[in-house]
Amino acid sequence: METSGSVEPVPKPVEPQYEAMSLYEEKLLLKKLNTLAQTRTLEPEANRLRCKLRVRQIKRERGIPLFDLDATMYMLAGMGTHHVPRHNDTETSRYQANPSALPTSRYSTGDYRVLDRYQSSIYSIPLHMQQYSSFLNRLVGTEDDQLQSIQSPYTARVLKPFIRRDYESLSQKMKLYQEIISYPHRHNPDWCAPPPSSIDYCYVRPQHIPSVNALCREFFWPGIDLSECLQYPDFSCVVLYRKIVIGFAFMVPDVKYNEAYISFIFTHPEWRNCGIATFMLYHLIQTCMGKDVTLHVSATNPAMLLYQKFGFKPEEFILDFYDKYYPEDSRDCKHAFFLRLKR
Repeated sequence: METSGSVEPVPKPVEPQYEAMSLYEEKLLLKKLNTLAQTRTLEPEANRLRCKLRVRQIKRERGIPLFDLDATMYMLAGMGTHHVPRHNDTETSRYQANPSALPTSRYSTGDYRVLDRYQSSIYSIPLHMQQYSSFLNRLVGTEDDQLQSIQSPYTARVLKPFIRRDYESLSQKMKLYQEIISYPHRHNPDWCAPPPSSIDYCYVRPQHIPSVNALCREFFWPGIDLSECLQYPDFSCVVLYRKIVIGFAFMVPDVKYNEAYISFIFTHPEWRNCGIATFMLYHLIQTCMGKDVTLHVSATNPAMLLYQKFGFKPEEFILDFYDKYYPEDSRDCKHAFFLRLKR
């Protein structure tokens, strides 16, 4: 006996959408699993995941490419890496930029920040492109005897050799130099000390990058490469004393249509308290007239007082902002304030 009426179709189950984890999300998950492993026995599946995440972390630390099943299968099939399917354009561009999954947060999806563009692994840079800071370079500074004018590739402006030459400021390091020089002549009343050299402020040049990177990796975190700043030298300031890099400041001018971002500003500890950071910050602000200027600063950084003098206001307090950059055993504060100078 047949029944009348139509039979409603059974809806198909919705396929789950999988999204790749970012490097920061991997670190958080591994940290949670390690914490649980100290208090209880993990399930076999959770313990297996913990071991895999640990292996991925060790590979990143040693510069070993991470395993990519899709890339391997397509390479074995002779189709090349450009045929690997991806879910969206962001993931495609990330994969094409880093097909070997080299250890760098620069190509991770989600949670992208301006600072990520300067994060790279030395193993991901070809040998002929790697820049090193030699002992002679660290001892006597850069190799150029006289800086020349350069043309900015970003604005096509001709940039003068120096932004400023300061003959008046005296840091503790310069005072120590003068004491060392005058000590052998302490019994000679007719001897006059030579005038101190100037503190020179100039735009970034290729010969400055090795020293700048070495300072960043020593005082900030590993893996920083500021070579990209050569594309917009107008928004930079490198401080030299007798050709030795003692400070620097960099700004990204095109974060948004009406916003610029100060990525790094640093003065060597032996050259602080003589107005170097103040002038660098003033210079960067003047280069972006009409735009808001933003930056992140560590919650325990005394530079917060300097930023407040220039009118920066805190907009947000971000927990664990620097967690994706600092090593796990770092004791530096990982929380940050997001500051803005409205124009």
